[in-house]
Amino acid sequence: MQLADSLERAQALREAALEYRLVAELYPTTSHYVEAVRKSALLHSSPSNPYRSDSTSLYWFRKYVSLPISREERSAAEVYVFMLEQMAIQQNSIKTIEMMVDSLQAALRKQSAELASKGKKVQDLEADLKRTTTELQNLRDVDVRINKRKGR
Repeated sequence: MQLADSLERAQALREAALEYRLVAELYPTTSHYVEAVRKSALLHSSPSNPYRSDSTSLYWFRKYVSLPISREERSAAEVYVFMLEQMAIQQNSIKTIEMMVDSLQAALRKQSAELASKGKKVQDLEADLKRTTTELQNLRDVDVRINKRKGR
């Protein structure tokens, strides 16, 4: 516990969290167990810990709530549990939305490619129609001239 406390004071939060976890896992019958569980939960959710983990923090807070602690401590820990659970729900919602956005973007790219292809086809058909109309007009002109010559 002393090593974990000194690491925490030195802002070696990853190592301190590991030490608290080891104390909690290896010495569950000692007087330091409750404090090790609490500190492990807090350090894993600390904004100053670059290695923070909400899921690990939630695990330790759930364990802490199940221990014999004061009403005030239990109430505070339950708030942490609730907030961490809500964050997990929100993160899952965000992931779902991101997947939907990715899917919609893929569909949009596909439809854009199809639309561009169909637009090109329409332009080609319009050009063919214009050429055919011109040819038809030329044939009509030829037919009119032939009929005029026959009529002479």
